[in-house]
Amino acid sequence: MPTFSISRIGSFEQCPMKYKFRYIDKIKPEIPTTIEAFLGSRVHDTLQKLYREKGKKTVMSLEWLIRYYHWIWDKKWEDSILIVKEDKTQDDYRREGERQLGVYYGAHVPFDEGEILGLETWERLALDEDDESHEAGEGGGEAKKPRYSFHIRIDRLMNAGDGLYEVHDYKCGARMDTQEKLDEDRQLAMYSLWVRERHADCKNVRLVWHFTAHDKEMESWRTEEQLAELKAEILAQIKEIEAAKEFPANVTRLCDWCEYKTICPEWT
Repeated sequence: MPTFSISRIGSFEQCPMKYKFRYIDKIKPEIPTTIEAFLGSRVHDTLQKLYREKGKKTVMSLEWLIRYYHWIWDKKWEDSILIVKEDKTQDDYRREGERQLGVYYGAHVPFDEGEILGLETWERLALDEDDESHEAGEGGGEAKKPRYSFHIRIDRLMNAGDGLYEVHDYKCGARMDTQEKLDEDRQLAMYSLWVRERHADCKNVRLVWHFTAHDKEMESWRTEEQLAELKAEILAQIKEIEAAKEFPANVTRLCDWCEYKTICPEWT
């Protein structure tokens, strides 16, 4: 059963040839990890540790949280990590991550905003049922099985009570999205669709973005009608991708940042 994600669909939208290289030919380019991506991953790791301990009824002190952050930074660090800005050093970025965690900690302690249901989830949302493919069900009947699924990777899933669930996402970069962009975000919206289907008591899902570099929390909501439209749209895009026979290159300014530029016929 093929599993899709917004990044996979977006790759096809950006450039069908890039999609072919990555998902059909499965070419793995050698891409250096940037310091910005490394910093974001370590902040994610540390917040996951914080909420994992909270799930065990333990609130980590800020001192221990920062100690963990430095430990995981050192453990994961590699000298090949790319620092583009010549006026910045590894220590500058390390301190920035520490600052973000300190600000986040102060804003949310004692972290009693609801019940923690999942951290860095690894789930799948079935998108459709294949009428031509069946498997035996109970009592000798036949049960339809899905053809396509959507990857569900939620940073933090919360039960806020009274049928309200929350999908939390951490953004550690310097850029902060507009409310308009968040209201059009497809990824967390698809996650909320999975939450609604998984939890029978769910009445609504709050989508929450934490822009940790800016100490800013933003939210968005989706109606059941909007989610049904989005699911149909995503499924239609997937079927278009699956039916594609040709994968032409789409030459844009983004080519300069494409990891496949050296093997793309438009550039070689």
